[in-house]
Amino acid sequence: MAKLLRKPVVIAIIVAVLGIATLLLVNHTTLIVDLRPRQTPPGTTFNAAKEAGADVAPTIPESAIKPTPPGPTPVQPGGPPK
Repeated sequence: MAKLLRKPVVIAIIVAVLGIATLLLVNHTTLIVDLRPRQTPPGTTFNAAKEAGADVAPTIPESAIKPTPPGPTPVQPGGPPK
């Protein structure tokens, strides 16, 4: 057995088999997680619009953090021209 494990090809095959087995195990465990979007509760505006036949697209809420625009800040114009 010791003479068999001295060959680099055998060690590479063992590492490859263990690596593929690990990848398959990790990949199948991520498939178990439910990735579907959460259902809305009955009685909401979304469900009422769907029942009426409307096509509703959910909107992304506005971010609480407002980025500052690049460049200098605008200045107020001076008084009226003379």
